[in-house]
Amino acid sequence: MMHVSQIVLIAVSAALLAFAGGGHAAETAPGDDLKAAVAFVFQAFPGQCDERDDSDASGLIEDDQAYEMRWKSSYDDSGEEQKATLYRIFCYAGAYNIASVFAMRPADGDLALVSFAEPTFKVDYVEGDETYTKLKADPAATGFGTTYLLVNADFTPENNTISSYSKWRGIGDAWTQGEWRLRDGQFVLTGFSIDPIYEGNLDNPSDEEIDKHFQLYPETK
Repeated sequence: MMHVSQIVLIAVSAALLAFAGGGHAAETAPGDDLKAAVAFVFQAFPGQCDERDDSDASGLIEDDQAYEMRWKSSYDDSGEEQKATLYRIFCYAGAYNIASVFAMRPADGDLALVSFAEPTFKVDYVEGDETYTKLKADPAATGFGTTYLLVNADFTPENNTISSYSKWRGIGDAWTQGEWRLRDGQFVLTGFSIDPIYEGNLDNPSDEEIDKHFQLYPETK
């Protein structure tokens, strides 16, 4: 069974090959704003994000957001505050998940895509278990990769943290959840959990089955 995070990685792979220099700064016109960030993201992912309605003069939709960020660098003894604008740009939507791309523009720099580290993993269900509720072993991280697309993502300005919550199906009994915090101008992975137990397939799931999930990063062992 292929879950949403795998689909996201497949969908974005072609876009990354097509976008020369993806993830590096690109020049933008003075007065860069949310609309310019949308154009930048669409150029980076040609044909991957849903087309916008040309009848909308702004070219924007509700899920596009701009956030002002401030922080102090650990390596700057002057204590000078750094500033940047973070953009969350809607890319596409499924039946129960919304995929977004993030871009960031430093106060004195150009727009750049934001990439996110995340662990890779494999889930092995017991053979013959059609409920997908019984595991051969606890899932564990098998390595790390990166992605430019986050699902059902949100940004918390108070602590400069981006979070994602990807439902593996509509009722949300199985899911992937991640968190990335801004450190010295980069978003660093601080937490990643999965719940591969489809307890909605059971008539009377126990509280343990409903609450069971696995923290892949940081490891809890």
